[in-house]
Amino acid sequence: MSYKNIMLALCGRGDEGDVIRKAMELKNQLGANLTVVHVNDLHAGEMSMMMDSPHKFTEEEIRERLVANGFENEAEDIAIKILKDENTAQAISSVTENVDLLILGHRRQSYFKEHFFDSVDEGIVNHANCPVMVIPKE
Repeated sequence: MSYKNIMLALCGRGDEGDVIRKAMELKNQLGANLTVVHVNDLHAGEMSMMMDSPHKFTEEEIRERLVANGFENEAEDIAIKILKDENTAQAISSVTENVDLLILGHRRQSYFKEHFFDSVDEGIVNHANCPVMVIPKE
């Protein structure tokens, strides 16, 4: 299979350097197109009585992540999709129709969560319309 359209899903936690580097490495090795996708929560950036509203990421912030990981020359040419949804897995799967490979990171869950909840990345793998490469995060 030829990987000409690669998508990189970023959660925005700041621990995704290895994931970004692997996606850029594959993009360059294969001469592929790379699109970065991030899903903002439906209420990201809104005022909340609890004062704990999730951060609303912008394209500029995603580009800054690429630059921070050593890809300043490529950062401006990378396509970025910012989605807004309550279900991250379904939102990402909805944009993988013409994608040959989806790359995402995985951070190990606690013992409790591991046994009682699916991780977001597991949900993405279950819903994606293309092969998925999962990169372990520290």
